[in-house]
Amino acid sequence: MSNRLFRHGYSSPDSFSGIEDGDILAGVEKPARYIGTEVNHVKKDLREVKLHVALAFPDVYEIGMSHLGLKILYSVVNSRPEFYAERVFAPWPDMEASLRREGRPLKTLETGTPLDALDFVGFSLQYELCATNVLQMLDLGMIPIAARNRNAGHPFIVGGGPGALNPAPLSRFFDAFVIGDGEEAILELAAAHVRWKETRGSRNELLDEWKRIPGVYVPSRHRKGESIRRRIVADLEGAPFPHRPVVPFCETVHDRIGLEIARGCSRGCRFCQAGMMYRPVRERRPQTIIDLAHSNVSATGWEEIALLSLSAGDHSCINDVIKGITRDFACEKVALSLPSLRTDSLDPSMVEQIRKVRKTGFTLAPEAGTERLRRIINKGNSEDDLERAVTTAFDGGWRAVKLYFMIGLPFETDEDLDGIVRLVLKASKWAKGGRITASVSTFVPKSHTPFQWCEQISVEETMRRRHYIRRYFQKGRTRVKFHNPRVSFLEGVIARGDERLGAVIESAYGKGARFEGWDERLNFDVWMDAFTENGIDPEDYLKSRSIEEELPWDFVDGRVSKDFLSREWAKAEAGETTPDCRNSDCSGCGVCDFEQVLPRPASHTDADPDLSHGILPPDGHPTIRRLRLQYAKLGAMRFLGHHDVTRVFHRALRRMGLKPAYSNGFHPHPKLRFSPPLGLGIESLAEFVDVDLVDCRLIPEEIMAALNSALPPGMQPLAIEERSLNEDPVSGTLRRVTYELSVSDSLSMRDVAEMVRKFESSQTFEITRVHKGKSKTRDLKEWVCRLETHESILRMEFKSDASGSVHPYDAVSAILGIGRDSLKTMRLVKTEVGFKDSLT
Repeated sequence: MSNRLFRHGYSSPDSFSGIEDGDILAGVEKPARYIGTEVNHVKKDLREVKLHVALAFPDVYEIGMSHLGLKILYSVVNSRPEFYAERVFAPWPDMEASLRREGRPLKTLETGTPLDALDFVGFSLQYELCATNVLQMLDLGMIPIAARNRNAGHPFIVGGGPGALNPAPLSRFFDAFVIGDGEEAILELAAAHVRWKETRGSRNELLDEWKRIPGVYVPSRHRKGESIRRRIVADLEGAPFPHRPVVPFCETVHDRIGLEIARGCSRGCRFCQAGMMYRPVRERRPQTIIDLAHSNVSATGWEEIALLSLSAGDHSCINDVIKGITRDFACEKVALSLPSLRTDSLDPSMVEQIRKVRKTGFTLAPEAGTERLRRIINKGNSEDDLERAVTTAFDGGWRAVKLYFMIGLPFETDEDLDGIVRLVLKASKWAKGGRITASVSTFVPKSHTPFQWCEQISVEETMRRRHYIRRYFQKGRTRVKFHNPRVSFLEGVIARGDERLGAVIESAYGKGARFEGWDERLNFDVWMDAFTENGIDPEDYLKSRSIEEELPWDFVDGRVSKDFLSREWAKAEAGETTPDCRNSDCSGCGVCDFEQVLPRPASHTDADPDLSHGILPPDGHPTIRRLRLQYAKLGAMRFLGHHDVTRVFHRALRRMGLKPAYSNGFHPHPKLRFSPPLGLGIESLAEFVDVDLVDCRLIPEEIMAALNSALPPGMQPLAIEERSLNEDPVSGTLRRVTYELSVSDSLSMRDVAEMVRKFESSQTFEITRVHKGKSKTRDLKEWVCRLETHESILRMEFKSDASGSVHPYDAVSAILGIGRDSLKTMRLVKTEVGFKDSLT
């Protein structure tokens, strides 16, 4: 590769790969949500599988791909060669509108299969306000919304996750629910489905077969008085876990490796549904966790590992796990985070290990503002614990800590609100100049908890308590954020609802309710109209209930006995606590049979740090080489933004076993210097990146070969050469950029040629672009170097320098007099560039 003009053969759009529905993707927000083809996605021959299903997440891709349960089930099902699980997510409203306008169905990511062509669709029900998204996905997938309207030609619809613990509000839409852990149950459902297909039985025959599977609730075949017992994976150590999770192209909410180090919690917080419903505690051995970290980093290239459980700091061998992972990965610049920490479980040794790579942020949850209320909710931590945790974090170099509180807890008074204010103000002092952010949400009483009988405070009372706290934080560095009380209101109604709410959910969906958990999308009036239309007062669901009252979810046996929950409710009223059964006698919750189901802590005999892989940092001074790569960005890859491309390269290098040089500072970043960002939706044959590699012994040709395997289809290496460390980065040496536009049939090339002649004959040609509310006017004549037409191609050469360049869409739109939206349906390709020392 030389510093002359780079030219590559390009004759027509047919030489490029494309993706189905590319014309739709060009007009939606964040098209990378919909393209699939990510690293480690599973593709199978549909002719070779006996069962074809979709794992559906009723929220946007960025949230769904952050959910560990989806990753586990995707791995579990696809580990069986006869089964195939694909993924599908709720399309954002702009994509929904495009699909409806074009008359196209919602399809799976991997193979583009319409949902109505599948055997069954399994929904992960993580949040009550995703209920209307379930209906959206069924509707767009051409599947009848109501289960009673489905026939032999339709797939079965299955739900699981926390939302299935009270399945009543959604029961009219689902054929079956899995209550509890799903890893084993989903394979049993799949095997039963295959047997049913082979016998060509009726739809009800399969539902009857599913009903016989422990933990499966089939609404249409359920009889009053029957109980559905929660499924439990008895031993987490032997449970399946993904070694090659899918790596998204776009940034997700939790953009990292998530390792489930334990499941269940015995702390006994009375407000926590997960704490009650994931009992007993089951832990993975330290060596198993470290082995999973190695396989996941090697397969994904992710730069962060999160240790996940309801309370990561409670793992019996947490310090050994942290030491093993940081020793193995700190020199590789893979950071470690513990997203779920109690104030009494954070100690200086954890902080010292975590900070070795990157300070990944701390969120601490005092929950309540006073010791009295923390006893009522059985939280079990103190103000001293919070002070110690905050001080430890800031002494360890952290600049910001988040605190989480709830308002509306049972028996809360204004004195407890004063306690929140005092704790936040004290934490700001303990921070020693750092930043404290407090998040305050409204408590929603959930099923299967000791607080399932208590009242949820009204929207009006929530607003009063918010104002009571907010008045103390009008000024200063400390920020206090509040959850939308109307969102909490609807969450509480659905969480505590019965089967009558199904009609309300369907009415709200019909009126346009989508993504109601997003503040900017919530249409509260639509919901209130839906309640009124169906003769339901939503406030009735938020009232307190007597212990003798039959609850809509009582037929679900969560294994924690109702007698235990009522005793805990009485102890809450009395301000009494219940000790953690890890450290005291059995509390008698009813979960354990002490044969198969029992606490399974990791043994300290398994925690020998010498068992870890022990990757040590190299001795001496590192050798740094700079390589300049030219690559193509074609097909689906044109929908990746600049930051997405940066992540793709960084993770590809790690999967290849190559070490980029890193910046210093609070958040080290790999030294990857790219040519100026390419506009979204534009393909390219002339993208460049300068990469600084540490102690790399491969020759450039070997690096090229490895990149060909590590980069996704459409991100194609074209040329590579060694560069000097002291020369200008590639972005500072570009002087010319050439694009080729494939003109659509709606424009005649004669008209295009005439408009080009008009532009060339003009003295000036001003265009104005509005970006982020600011207008910028420039003379296009100063930036366009050459325009040429050939057959159906318009070839354009623009000036480019340190001050920037002109966006090709702006230029073509102005010259041809057509809108940017119309342009995005045409293929635009960056074909070549010129550098400063290649021009005379």
